[in-house]
Amino acid sequence: MKKLILAPNKGEKAYARAVEAFADMYFKVTGVTLPIVYEDDGVSDLYVIGSDAVNTWLVDRMLSGEIKNFGIRYGTDDYCIRSINEGGRNVVILAGGRGRSTVYAVYDFFERFADCHYFWDGDVIGHKDEINADGADILEIPRFNYRGLRYFAHRGLHRFQAEHWSFEDWKAEIDWMVKKRLNFFMLRIGMDDLWQRVFPDDVPYPDQDQENYNRIGYNDRTIFWSLQYRGELRKKLLEYAFEYDLMHPEDCGTMSHWYSPTPTEFFDKVKFMDQSDRKYLKPETQIFDIRDDGQMEIYMKLTEGYVNEYNPNASIFHTIGMAERFMLPDRDSNMRLKLFAYRRIAQSLREKYPNSKLMIASWDFIGWWKSEEVRALLGELDPERTMLLDYTSDIDDPDQSFLNWGTIGKFPWIFGLFHAYEPESSLKGQYDRNDERLRVAAADPMCQGMIFWPELSHSDPLILEYLTENSWQPLKMTVEQIAKRFCERRYGDRAEKMNEIWQKALPLIKSEDWGGISQRDPSDPEAKKYNRNMDVHRKMWFNYECFLAEKDQGKLTHFKYKLEQYREVVPVSIEVLDMIAKLPKAYFDDPFILRDAIDLARTAIGRYMQRLMMQAKLYEADGERERIVALRDTFMPLIRDMAELLGYNPDFSMHESLERLKKEAPVNKNFEYTLKKNSLNYYCRQYAYEPTKYLYIKECELAFSEIITGEKHEAEYKELLDEFYATPLSEMKAEPQGDLRSVISHAADTLRSAGELF
Repeated sequence: MKKLILAPNKGEKAYARAVEAFADMYFKVTGVTLPIVYEDDGVSDLYVIGSDAVNTWLVDRMLSGEIKNFGIRYGTDDYCIRSINEGGRNVVILAGGRGRSTVYAVYDFFERFADCHYFWDGDVIGHKDEINADGADILEIPRFNYRGLRYFAHRGLHRFQAEHWSFEDWKAEIDWMVKKRLNFFMLRIGMDDLWQRVFPDDVPYPDQDQENYNRIGYNDRTIFWSLQYRGELRKKLLEYAFEYDLMHPEDCGTMSHWYSPTPTEFFDKVKFMDQSDRKYLKPETQIFDIRDDGQMEIYMKLTEGYVNEYNPNASIFHTIGMAERFMLPDRDSNMRLKLFAYRRIAQSLREKYPNSKLMIASWDFIGWWKSEEVRALLGELDPERTMLLDYTSDIDDPDQSFLNWGTIGKFPWIFGLFHAYEPESSLKGQYDRNDERLRVAAADPMCQGMIFWPELSHSDPLILEYLTENSWQPLKMTVEQIAKRFCERRYGDRAEKMNEIWQKALPLIKSEDWGGISQRDPSDPEAKKYNRNMDVHRKMWFNYECFLAEKDQGKLTHFKYKLEQYREVVPVSIEVLDMIAKLPKAYFDDPFILRDAIDLARTAIGRYMQRLMMQAKLYEADGERERIVALRDTFMPLIRDMAELLGYNPDFSMHESLERLKKEAPVNKNFEYTLKKNSLNYYCRQYAYEPTKYLYIKECELAFSEIITGEKHEAEYKELLDEFYATPLSEMKAEPQGDLRSVISHAADTLRSAGELF
């Protein structure tokens, strides 16, 4: 029988997106193009898109009782998929409470009935002559109202850094968000051209080929694409997201920070606040003195700029307050000022956007506030207009978390996972602890959302599955079950073997997370479990200067604790590598398997390397330098294997990332130097082929030599850096030799022969 797509007669743009998505997916699955119509011919089978609120065909049938109530809450993300028989013809109804949930229904339909599955790096499309949904009566209601992601402003590798992405990349990402039933996202990918748009007479557009080499490391914000282009890109991607009915919070003012510096042209107009701790002293990273009415006016003009230029219907705003800042010399005065800042921001929003909500970011609370201070702040805020956006719910120390802030049952909040700093692109996550805390959130009616807020994107496909599963209906599956389903959906007939590897790797994956910061007194017997500052994560990658300077006793105590925990999973690293190395060669022709196998392998090798570095610092502190020789003799082959491993996938190539930028738009001719600076500093080092192959290996040799012999190598280290900066990335292109499996097997043999090093 002939089949038609019966489109809604009214409704927001997302309903049209739902119709387009259904037609596209149906063609991909069956090879058949279905006609899209707005009136029923009375004889054809139908796919009815939209509820009775927008699709006229349903109205009389709903009013007569021929079709019973869908069970959805209109205006929400609920949706229904129902199959009925009407006079001998088959009718499938995909009814959402609003436009975006109707899109959810479409993609869920093809997942359930056509073996289609969705991942950030591509879809798995089933192939069927007919799609049979007979008897379907599915109702989906999400637990959380806010489900989403944040994108951050680091640079380096295209896969992980959203600032590198083109409009086509963003379209694919937004499509994936909707396929996975997310509804909320936030851009923290630099300032684009906001200042130029809001203050055109004061702030000109910079030259396309500007140089800003006086800034070190991540502070060098030399543009790669022009700001004009970036502004239009932001506008386009937000417009595309709003067509799907997605939510995007707009920043209140601007946080003058390394990724969003104040233009130099503005320094003469504003006297920014001094800081008593002498941090953020560069003018472009100092913050507005919002005690001053004139500066508050500038602050709010920037807020209005976000709305007027990018999001005319903005109803959600975001602030991080005076994060990381100590402006006044004593703590009490400083806290009073921070509290005042939140009051004034909230009041300004009430004046200008009376129907809006303000999200208060949790970042400042975990390292700069005491729990009683957070409770005091929440006691001052209007729970009808404000919510706590806690994206650090997975912090190590429970005393620094939402568990101790007085939110539960009292104040609206969002549960969130931070998961990773820039260097931490390996697979990780304290899933058992996450489950325990998520259980608290799920049971709390005041918890309104679940988000994922890392400093880099696409680092870990398992945590993305964990997010999308649990943000819809929390704790219906264990992480082991989520991993199994992930394999079944992603790898086809190779799922069983890949699932064996993922299940074997889970204890290793669970052995590490980003940690956070603890304010516990060192005398507390529990203190050793938790990081006392946020630097431990930076030791994942060998950094000559930081590694040699690492002598803090609190960190060393934490290293001992981590090594004790890790001993149990050391054998897992070897087993995981062996299992990957034994996969048939043909498996690696599948881009999903190639990417995931490298992720699993670099996690197993990298985790072991990190522990070797920790042990080396402990031996050095105890004066046992001769024992470091054995660590070096294991570490050096591993880092060489790591370099070769990364060469097998352009995900990890800085050169490939730079070339992708050039394909999208003209790139600053001086940007390669900045890209290296942005990637090589202590804060941002991560798995990248070129620096691992041509810099880190040599740095490691120098650093181990210095630890073992006491001989200083500062001059040689500087020569290495200068040489790397001077060598074009095009001359360091990866040229993998032979079988990837042999590299992984060699790493396994190295670990096997190392014996007991800890």
